[in-house]
Amino acid sequence: MAARSRTPLVVPLLVLAGCYTYRPLPAAVPAAGLRVQATLTDAGSDSLAGRLGRDVGAVAGDVEHADSADLTLAVREVENQRGERSDWSGETVVIPLRFVRALEQRRLSPGGTGLLGGAVAAGLVAITQVFGGGGVLEGGGGTGGSGAR
Repeated sequence: MAARSRTPLVVPLLVLAGCYTYRPLPAAVPAAGLRVQATLTDAGSDSLAGRLGRDVGAVAGDVEHADSADLTLAVREVENQRGERSDWSGETVVIPLRFVRALEQRRLSPGGTGLLGGAVAAGLVAITQVFGGGGVLEGGGGTGGSGAR
């Protein structure tokens, strides 16, 4: 019974984790607080190597400040040009916009989140039925009945 009472709490938490995607920004200069990803130019990757690491192709983080010249991010992740990602813990990095090839905003993907939520819900229902006494495996259902052999 304990597993069944926790199930309704788990589903919303997993759905809140959700699936995210990066989409083009609706404005040229992002507002503070937005989660963005900046794809760097080759010159940007070279110039920022001392702060971000070698061969960084993209930087993701929360906008602390932005204007027409610079983007200040609390960096959450960097991705090198081979696609390998490294987590960061919010270190502040100033990126000159002349080194940014593309700037995208992180957004919730309704389709991906719906699929994730549906899969999680179906899995939890199945687990509850099998282990939580939902009736699927209870009651025998064997071929005998009267014990005659």
